[in-house]
Amino acid sequence: MALKIHSVTLRRRAVALAGRVAAPAILRLSLGRWVKSEGRAWFAAGFADSAVTLPPVMSGLLAMPGGRQMLRDAATYAWHKERGSLDPGGAPDLGGNLYTAWTGAPIGFLHFEKCGGTAIMHWLSRNFHPLQINPDDHRDLPPHLCHRTPAFHGVNPARYSLIWGHYDLPTLRRFGPAHLIFTVLREPRARVLSLYNFWRSVNPAQIDPDLSFSVALAHRLSLEDFLACDDPLLTDLIDNLYTRRLTGLYATGAAVDPLRVAPEAALEQAMQLLAALDFVGITERMAESLARLAARIGAPAPGDDFRANVGAENHTDPSGWFRAIQLEAPSDAALAALDRRTKLDQALYARAVAAFKAG
Repeated sequence: MALKIHSVTLRRRAVALAGRVAAPAILRLSLGRWVKSEGRAWFAAGFADSAVTLPPVMSGLLAMPGGRQMLRDAATYAWHKERGSLDPGGAPDLGGNLYTAWTGAPIGFLHFEKCGGTAIMHWLSRNFHPLQINPDDHRDLPPHLCHRTPAFHGVNPARYSLIWGHYDLPTLRRFGPAHLIFTVLREPRARVLSLYNFWRSVNPAQIDPDLSFSVALAHRLSLEDFLACDDPLLTDLIDNLYTRRLTGLYATGAAVDPLRVAPEAALEQAMQLLAALDFVGITERMAESLARLAARIGAPAPGDDFRANVGAENHTDPSGWFRAIQLEAPSDAALAALDRRTKLDQALYARAVAAFKAG
């Protein structure tokens, strides 16, 4: 018996010694950085912890704060890979959090392009389990280009606690009639300029110009010509987008653009629908907007890491999807065209800013 105890003691000492010796190299390879002595001690203690039924290296990583997060990320990769939902560009950072579940009111996000929505979802989706988020794999397609049936994959979307994407308000209301619906608005002219430059920054080698027609137009046309283009498919992306997405009024498929026939009626309808939303934030006041939204829905307030999909930085993405471009100041003619394209949305934005300031 004494011999057996002595043998176990020697084994533990040997494992602990191996952990201390191997710690610098293993941690450098695992975490991508050199770890200070305190971290190495944590790893060595975990490496030798026989109470944890994991291989020594994983047990050692589990004993470290940074290592724990890495193991969580590995479990997330495995979970999504088994279900076929793994983002080809990496771990799905907008796909929820395996280690939590949302217990508050169901939420719907009306996501307008280039208004900071991706950054918002980086924060908000962390509060939902992946199975609580609607699994629409075409959420990036705008409604005038993608007809969506009342259900995703044969399941009523209302069952999901979080529904989000480039929908319009009628679709979002249909999908989640009981959901708390919010949106965030950006100054309309700045939004269109950002969208144009974002599309120009997309690497032409990565797209099919016949499918990504709007991106191809941004590559081919000057800003003035781009804003003058009267293709209905493009019009619905750059002409009074807020008004169209709130009301569901589109040029695509219509004999005559309804916003040209009765612009004031469309604006009045959009004003009423905007006022009926549960929360409207302002992109230019994003930190305050998210703090208010968090309080409104009962979610933890975000930190300072909610920037994402920033056009000026996208070319640094190693995926190869983007290229660096030179930004040019809009001409007077382009500025006038921007005013024409956003006249209704400027009124909506002004109303939203005034309401936001009033608290």
